[in-house]
Amino acid sequence: MLRELVFATVIAEIKNAFVDEISDPDLIELLYRGVAEPLGIQINKVQKGAASKIVNREPGGKPLRIIKGHSQDAVVKSSIGAFFKKNVTCHFMPDMEEEIIFHIRGVIKEDGVKISDSKKDEMLRLGKKETFDDFLGQVYLYSLTRDNVLGPEAKERLNIELEEYKRHPLEDSEIPDAIIKKEREYITALEEIYAQAEKMPSFSLDNIANYPKYERHLREQRKYYFAAEAVRRGTRDIYDEESQFDILKSETYEFVKEDYEDSAKSGMDRLRTVQKRAGELNSSRCWLFRDTDWIGVPQKKGVCHFLVKDGSIEGWVRDDDEAGL
Repeated sequence: MLRELVFATVIAEIKNAFVDEISDPDLIELLYRGVAEPLGIQINKVQKGAASKIVNREPGGKPLRIIKGHSQDAVVKSSIGAFFKKNVTCHFMPDMEEEIIFHIRGVIKEDGVKISDSKKDEMLRLGKKETFDDFLGQVYLYSLTRDNVLGPEAKERLNIELEEYKRHPLEDSEIPDAIIKKEREYITALEEIYAQAEKMPSFSLDNIANYPKYERHLREQRKYYFAAEAVRRGTRDIYDEESQFDILKSETYEFVKEDYEDSAKSGMDRLRTVQKRAGELNSSRCWLFRDTDWIGVPQKKGVCHFLVKDGSIEGWVRDDDEAGL
């Protein structure tokens, strides 16, 4: 279990959602206020060194004792949702709720063996858009009760788990019912495929239930995308960065670009051709092939959607497709 619901995890998720840059000390101080203000507790400015220890889970990287000690007070728990709405989530990028809920629910589930069933169920029940502020606030308060520091024994345990983690297929990633913001680019490219096939100027997913074959196709493509997304997040866990996933994307693009650039009957045919070619990739340059058992055909197909997200592939439909002539 490489992802744990600790203070550092919550800080990373919140910081990633801010529209404007916020420093670690300023963010930690802001979060501390959610506990301190209802109780009239005075807190000092968080220093850069202390913040660094917290976010990196180093010795000394524990939240303030007085903040941790009062994190479960009734008045704090009852007011934290309103505090987050007024002071934290108002600074988030638009429409980030479902994406953050998706990420944190994944952490809760991965770390579930160390969280009581009742607490896990309590947090997961709040994990929906209409209770977003309270969900994030309660997750934050609970994270304060967990051990944020990776001591020598914990690091050794983590290294052992890491080797085991690498050699087992990733668990299926939860696929949100609603399309989240991070899917928009590749979903738009799929809508263009469906519009071309139906000879329509545009295609709205609001009407996809009227087209069972596209509904089935969309479901499959989202499964591929989230299979690749699980690899991306897992890559960050084992290499402390996403560079190996970036290499996987780069190698995939080099492997499929001629197929992508070739003429095709339609956008659907181009997508199928590219994904079939991607399924044949085996790269010695990408350590994920060497170190893990994570990269199967669904993951390779899903990477193609990431190429649309980053602009390497500019959609699947072209003006010179036979279907458009």
